[in-house]
Amino acid sequence: MSNVVELRNGSVKRIIFYEVADPQNIAIWGGESALEALKWYRNSPNGSKIYVQEWLTDEEDAKEVSSQIEITPIVLSTIANCMDRWV
Repeated sequence: MSNVVELRNGSVKRIIFYEVADPQNIAIWGGESALEALKWYRNSPNGSKIYVQEWLTDEEDAKEVSSQIEITPIVLSTIANCMDRWV
């Protein structure tokens, strides 16, 4: 069936989900707040990672839209580039 149409009602919500994982890749925090993700990452063990993933959800189900993407290098380079502003 190549002519499948997916209907979505107005109650579908797009969620950006952040996750902080320890060096063994075990999740230690997950949620929708980028700020909270950074706080958890800052207090996590060396070698921890930050991931981001997009989901669609309605009142009953959640559907993964994108694969989990590691953003640790982006976060660290952004922090390094902003250090002169913080000092």
